[in-house]
Amino acid sequence: MDVSVVVLTWEDFERTQGCVRSLPDGVEVVVVDNGSAEAIGDKLRAMCAETGAAYVRSPVNLGYAKGMNLGVRHTTRSVVVLSNNDIVVHPGAVELLAARAADPAVGAAFPGVRGADGSDQTAAGRFLTIPVGLAHATGLSLLLRGLRIVATPERGDWLSGPFVAIRRSTLDDIGGVDESSFFYSEDLRLCWAVRRRGLRLAYVPEAVVTHEDDASAKRRWSGAEIARRQTREFVRASRELAGWRGRIAGGAYALGALVRAAASRGEVRRAVARGALEGMRAP
Repeated sequence: MDVSVVVLTWEDFERTQGCVRSLPDGVEVVVVDNGSAEAIGDKLRAMCAETGAAYVRSPVNLGYAKGMNLGVRHTTRSVVVLSNNDIVVHPGAVELLAARAADPAVGAAFPGVRGADGSDQTAAGRFLTIPVGLAHATGLSLLLRGLRIVATPERGDWLSGPFVAIRRSTLDDIGGVDESSFFYSEDLRLCWAVRRRGLRLAYVPEAVVTHEDDASAKRRWSGAEIARRQTREFVRASRELAGWRGRIAGGAYALGALVRAAASRGEVRRAVARGALEGMRAP
């Protein structure tokens, strides 16, 4: 199979092993150990030797994008799958995604994502344009579904990418995974870069993976802290990618987040508001 799978892991042997062993025979597997402790690294190295996966170690945690790009440099096949380590791949998923990614009109192919309970966890959204930002700020998004931040996978401008297939030539053309962020917003940036080249995103719901959402992040941060960081990187990416339009849209989004935080006084709402303000100020 002309597919390489890069599995990025940090301080997590069990989930990484489950991911690697769920992959189909014939794929090239590259496990990137993103600065794990020596004992975990030893386990990962042994597992890779047993399964035939390549083991690539960074002495420090490079973050998501740099870690993935490190792994991609060790791949040799024409389609690359970028995979979180907390993924279990269902039979046939890789083959289906690779077939769609091979289409010259497709920039990236995304699976149907399921939670551990079998529920649909596929996430998608709109790019933060001026109309979307203003609709969020004014509450019009409650009435106009097409201007909501969240979208269905079939209509999303971007899809969440815990497991995404992309041609190596396309990945090289866009300069790899955008390294502007240490963690979060990489999928939005990837989809932006792909669409800027006139390519479309393929949602392949029959290609199914199970994902334990934010497994690594939840070992470090609370739900509110995750929300703050996600929002900061979403606004920062939107501001950077869209120029002055992104700055206006980001400002409108931040205003809406502040209004919602003042109205609800919930911890997560306050964290989202802080993240939006940080995203507008971040270099």
